[in-house]
Amino acid sequence: MWKKIVAAVAATIGIVSASTAPAQAQDLSSLIESPNVTRCSEEFLIAIPGGGNTVSFLPEKLPIGGKETEVAKGAYHGSRGRIQPVWISYKSTPFTLLSYNDSARDGYRVASNTIRRLAAMCPNATFSITGYSEGADIGAQLVNSIGHGRGPIPANRVNSAVFVSNPHLADNGGSFAGGASHVDQGALERLDGGYGELGPRVLDICRKDDPICAFPMEWRVHVEPFLRVAMFRGQIPVTEFLAIIAKRSPTTLPLIFSMANHVKYGGPDLAEGSRWIISRTAPIRQP
Repeated sequence: MWKKIVAAVAATIGIVSASTAPAQAQDLSSLIESPNVTRCSEEFLIAIPGGGNTVSFLPEKLPIGGKETEVAKGAYHGSRGRIQPVWISYKSTPFTLLSYNDSARDGYRVASNTIRRLAAMCPNATFSITGYSEGADIGAQLVNSIGHGRGPIPANRVNSAVFVSNPHLADNGGSFAGGASHVDQGALERLDGGYGELGPRVLDICRKDDPICAFPMEWRVHVEPFLRVAMFRGQIPVTEFLAIIAKRSPTTLPLIFSMANHVKYGGPDLAEGSRWIISRTAPIRQP
């Protein structure tokens, strides 16, 4: 029965959706045999899709999502399968059924629990993390927690992290690619303490013209009301929005148009992310 269900899901989404282009990072026969990871790997790559790119009931072996899946695919094939991607499926419905804050909290919970489960199941395994947009937000918070001793695993079990369009982009102690640098800052607040001791293992990929990870300074004070929006639940702070538009009207349309740059990651940028993960893979442990 499970094989039929998985096959139906795979056929329904076609391993492709309108907003994302998931990659065949794994053989689908592995998915059909078991929907979730049941075997240990040398390294697990936790891949966290962005907002609107996944739903909570998908198997963790199913490659779904866009930019983070391209990074995961490159790492998987570049390591000849030694790096095992694991996709985090969560309630990624920000601004609609859930507020952004509630959606991100659910993603953090699922990702943290998944890492904790795999770490207990495979005590010799190490981990890397990648994510795009909301997935990068979740992943950056995980690295912040782990790097300061508050996460699901100790820092010495994390090899690397690659975040594409991280809303928490700042001088967090990591490296940069894509054009942005330590002087840029994402739409969300800075991470308290940055990436901690994991800083040298993190790569942030951000375009200078992407307002999610390189947010205009004058708009920074206006972010909070948007994080509370859940349209289908009637949570729309109209009065606050009108006040913001009235104050920032000359820059409102340019900001909206610049959002198109948020999806323009591909090719060399994502390949660099894959190489970053592969280059920091822990050496094979001898028995």
